[in-house]
Amino acid sequence: MTHYICKGGCGGVLEEMGICETDGCANQWQMMEECNCGDGMHGKKEEAPILVVKDSNGTVLKDGDDVVLIKDLPLRGSSTVYKRGTKVMNIKLTDNADEVDCRLDGAAIVLRTEFLKKV
Repeated sequence: MTHYICKGGCGGVLEEMGICETDGCANQWQMMEECNCGDGMHGKKEEAPILVVKDSNGTVLKDGDDVVLIKDLPLRGSSTVYKRGTKVMNIKLTDNADEVDCRLDGAAIVLRTEFLKKV
């Protein structure tokens, strides 16, 4: 669908060719530019959805929270097992809502949120 938009920051849209008449617009009294976008976003990117990370009980987690393991977890590739009840301090959220970064015994590891409970 062809329409015309103002690039002056006022957000003006017209169905037919014309000029921007918005008071205070940087492009006031200038021709609007043709836009063929089908989604009506005019090249603007949608804001990324806010990531909500929850522990095994559904409590929302945030950076810096302390959590406790609710299950014995073996560390892949080693004989180390982190026991249930181990306190993990100062977690960091990742781009994945099911995982958090942390440090345990000096090792940087990723834990699944389904095995954590907020303290």
